[in-house]
Amino acid sequence: MSFLIGIISIPLSAQDYTISILPFSSDKYDEFSPVYYKGDIVFCTNRKNSSLFDFTDEKKNLPLLDIYRVEEIGRNAWGKAELFSKKFRSHFNEGPATFNNRGSEIYFSRNIDIKKKIGKLIDRNNKLGIYYSRFNRRKEEWSNPTPFRYNNAEYNIAHPSLSEDGNSLYFVSDMDGGYGGTDLYVCELENGVWGAPQNLGSNINTTGNEYFPFVHSSGRLYFSSDEHESIGRLDIFYSEQINGEWHKPIHMDAPINSKYNDFGFIIDAFKKTGMFCSDRQRTSDDIYSFTPLYPMFDNSKRQEENDYCYVLYEEGTENPDSSILEYEWSFGDGKKARGLEVEHCFNGPGDFTLELNVIDKLTGEVFYTQATYPLKIEDLEQVYINAPDTVEVGQEIFFDGHKTNINNFKIYKYYWDFGDGRKTRGIEARHIYTTRGNYIVQLGVVSKQDKAGDSERTGVYKNIVVVGALKERNRRGNN
Repeated sequence: MSFLIGIISIPLSAQDYTISILPFSSDKYDEFSPVYYKGDIVFCTNRKNSSLFDFTDEKKNLPLLDIYRVEEIGRNAWGKAELFSKKFRSHFNEGPATFNNRGSEIYFSRNIDIKKKIGKLIDRNNKLGIYYSRFNRRKEEWSNPTPFRYNNAEYNIAHPSLSEDGNSLYFVSDMDGGYGGTDLYVCELENGVWGAPQNLGSNINTTGNEYFPFVHSSGRLYFSSDEHESIGRLDIFYSEQINGEWHKPIHMDAPINSKYNDFGFIIDAFKKTGMFCSDRQRTSDDIYSFTPLYPMFDNSKRQEENDYCYVLYEEGTENPDSSILEYEWSFGDGKKARGLEVEHCFNGPGDFTLELNVIDKLTGEVFYTQATYPLKIEDLEQVYINAPDTVEVGQEIFFDGHKTNINNFKIYKYYWDFGDGRKTRGIEARHIYTTRGNYIVQLGVVSKQDKAGDSERTGVYKNIVVVGALKERNRRGNN
């Protein structure tokens, strides 16, 4: 077996991200589960007041969770972290939280029974539930928290995450009927009422534990799990829905994941920067920021296919005496077709000379030339992915960008994203899909930096359908 060195797709390495611990993380207390809120960050901490099921160490002997807010005051500069709202503070655990896209509604985790005078770090008899509150602009305050209709004293419901449109609420629960310890669920908003919880299924949930969902504005779901072949304890994964079915989760590569607990992942709408949580550096949970060094191509457009087929006809021309004469088109590519109106597909771009000739049917010679036209065929101006539309699981696929056609743009580097968590560089690439599904493949190009350090970038994407391997399909057909 031979290998083509340098163009096999590989996961991004540590060199493709820059990560840093955020300054409002402390070495004594836990800070985790950040969410975006009106340009600020809201997160959980036990610095004054963690328990989420069995995840936090009971021996820490720290206060319970509160919801805090910190303002970003400049590039990599943050203000002082402060309590988000006294309205949500109790003697028990509050957080993580999620907001609607206007920031006018909050959903957050809390122990269901907050009437006791003293809360325990882990109280197996005081389950977690979800509560929500709305902001009253006139009074400039949040309403009293209202319990989610599916809270239950028999099991936990926690870690809420709202979709961009506010119509889907994802969360974690250990209710009966799941696949493992804790599973991910979703409720859909129906006529202003949350529908019954729906388990996300066996592609997402395992016999282990799934935690900390975050649904991106694109619909991609990020979460943490101690299964799915994680390399540490909790690792971060993501999945997307294809035709209503969640595909096999993709494991995020280092340095996002490590041999420690990694969780609480978020990323901005343009997938340029984000945050996640980890206990990799010390005994407490900390919040890290990350920036992909792999360039993002937010202006990518769906690839259009070049059309080299034409219908040719000559207006205002009458057919000659059909008994001895007829029309014949010469396409300038060595091919001809007879008739006043014909269809022809060229093999590709180029300069051609079209001739409409009148042919003597007896001799086959040109009686006279009716018309002559120059035809210049050009590829569409775009980055171009040359690859099949449908492939099989396990099939090695060759991708190339040689047909890219961009005027006034000197390409410096090519970047591939195969839609399954794998990326690579180069004008050519080879890749193997291991799971059936519908994948979005992206090819982006960048120019060299100018004197100011700026560069141009553009890209396209196309869909590739990965079907079961031939033997697998034959086996299913025989059953």
